[in-house]
Amino acid sequence: MTTIFRPMGRRGFLKLSAAAGGVVALGSTTACGQGGGGGGGGYSGDVAVTGLASLIHSAPFFIAQSEGFYEEEGLDLEHVQFPGGLDTVRGIESGIGFGTASTLPVFIAAEKGMDVRTFGNVYTAASVDFIALQDSPVNTIEDIRGKKVAVSTPGSNSSYFAERTLREAGLDPGKDVELINVGSASDSWTQVSQGVVDVAWTASPLSEGIVSESGGKVIWRSRDYVTDWSDTCLVATGQFLDENADALRGWGRALQKAMDMISNDMEAAAEVYARAIESEPEIALEALKNSQDFFSLEFTDAQLKAVVEAGKEQDQITQEPDMDAVVMRGFFS
Repeated sequence: MTTIFRPMGRRGFLKLSAAAGGVVALGSTTACGQGGGGGGGGYSGDVAVTGLASLIHSAPFFIAQSEGFYEEEGLDLEHVQFPGGLDTVRGIESGIGFGTASTLPVFIAAEKGMDVRTFGNVYTAASVDFIALQDSPVNTIEDIRGKKVAVSTPGSNSSYFAERTLREAGLDPGKDVELINVGSASDSWTQVSQGVVDVAWTASPLSEGIVSESGGKVIWRSRDYVTDWSDTCLVATGQFLDENADALRGWGRALQKAMDMISNDMEAAAEVYARAIESEPEIALEALKNSQDFFSLEFTDAQLKAVVEAGKEQDQITQEPDMDAVVMRGFFS
């Protein structure tokens, strides 16, 4: 069976060679200095990416590197994987300088006084899916009344979206449905396979991998109930933005080319993505089909508002953020 979730190495993350889809040891989190010229201003160094090897939002990064879109912009980038959004933001602020992270942690970090800005969207769908065994009597979200759903940890995206989607479907989390904290998506599926819980949280492309290879079925996706959302975004420190604006605009152009490839030549994009995550092309293609409408560099006010409200609901954000200070609108205009 294809393993999409790779184990984390030293310091909890791995430096991945996206072009080869391989893994090498990480020696430092410090970004390299600027390199030569090019369409994007020229930059050589590390770029931090949340869940690089495991989550669908990373597809444009793999494609941009493999297809030479980075090179066209004068960029020589090596992706560095971090396990979570706030970890990624900390890595960006502590030396790497820029990357992509879950959007909510950017606002959490800004409230804590960290020097971070978001200057572009990446993935605009709520990414958590819920999946069951193929022969399960659960076929819709309404069928899980009186049953158990596996989520990651309290305060996690999986926990938030489980509670929110259940309420949207008219169910009371904790009363009508029991939420069980089990950890990672792969651990969650193990609990379903062993009959401990009825439904597991997961995320694309693992969702498609389970359906294809392990006899699972997706019961519902969070995006079926959450229509406005910014799941991941482009992030940099204020200083890095000031010093490397041309390179970051070039990065955006490279990512836009990759997003366009997903839209216009999906089979070729899926082949690149499959090699990068060591998956079957059919699984990568299905994952991209399910996500092709959600890659965008543009924010909407509704998306940002939804993220902030989610942070407030979970007591992760205690005050209204200064949007003009945190969000660099029109950066790619």
